[in-house]
Amino acid sequence: MDVLTDLLQRSRAHGAAFCRTTGYGEWGLRFPGRAVLSVHAVLEGEAHVWADDPGDGLRLSPGDVMLVREDIAHHVAHASGAATEPLESVIAPGPGVSRQITVGHPHRGANAGTVFFCGAYLFDGDLAQSLLDALPRTLKLSPGAGSPLRATMDLLAGEMLRDEPGQQTLLDRLLDVALVQILREHFRTLAGEAPGWFRGSADARLGPALRAMHEDPARAWTVGELAEQAMLSRSAFARLFTEVVGTAPLAYLNEWRMALARERLRDSDARLAAIGGSLGYASEFSFAAAFKRHHGVAPGRWRIQARTVGGARKVGGAREVGRAREVGRVGTVSSAS
Repeated sequence: MDVLTDLLQRSRAHGAAFCRTTGYGEWGLRFPGRAVLSVHAVLEGEAHVWADDPGDGLRLSPGDVMLVREDIAHHVAHASGAATEPLESVIAPGPGVSRQITVGHPHRGANAGTVFFCGAYLFDGDLAQSLLDALPRTLKLSPGAGSPLRATMDLLAGEMLRDEPGQQTLLDRLLDVALVQILREHFRTLAGEAPGWFRGSADARLGPALRAMHEDPARAWTVGELAEQAMLSRSAFARLFTEVVGTAPLAYLNEWRMALARERLRDSDARLAAIGGSLGYASEFSFAAAFKRHHGVAPGRWRIQARTVGGARKVGGAREVGRAREVGRVGTVSSAS
């Protein structure tokens, strides 16, 4: 599988749609910032989104989509800096779709000023951080008419008007699709500034080699074997990989193994020998030595610290394991750009 698919699956990313809002006149909502990743899409009218300073806010027009990163309380209103009321005051708590809500003051014969919907992306697992780290705090996209992302948003908007069997499942799946399309579109606009793993995956020559490493990280890959996957000479492959991805092939493989090791140490009670063996290390000693060389701390000690610092917490209804930044960041595969 390709790297983006692998990261999303290992992050157990999934969407959870929660409301379609119609705003009349002067209106405003305050979002608490508990979701790992929030999405807002305007269908009709316009909305203004800002976090701390209204002057730094963004105006959303019909078709615009905005992502807001984790833990950022923010406002959505008819005008930047307008008074806002807590989301909890107009929407029922809990997971799933709260169907349709109305804010502002409608009156007979009045047209809706703004129609928009909101959703949340939930993640469970360390490798989510390599995706989140590749995104800005807020991200606005304006997909053109006929684009795949615009078509998905139109489907989402239409489905939220219905009340039929299977609605929640369909909305969740559509949000999953939208996330992939949003990430694709954003990283493509970054071109050379996109994460190294995305640049490599998008390269027709390097993609097969990256997929091979992700599908079988335990294999004792050589540069020559990876070059065969890319159908290039050893030297040409090594040069191209380093140029596009930002790190040498075997260094990338080592980073990926270490990312998987951190995830398994934190999220499972597997013995060190089993974790090391699943990643291609011949013994517990060789795994421990490689891990300590990379992180500066033995894997057993890292596991204790990672489970102590921050602990496990709930974010937007999903379990997010404490990150323990003091003992090594998650997802360093994407650090080269």
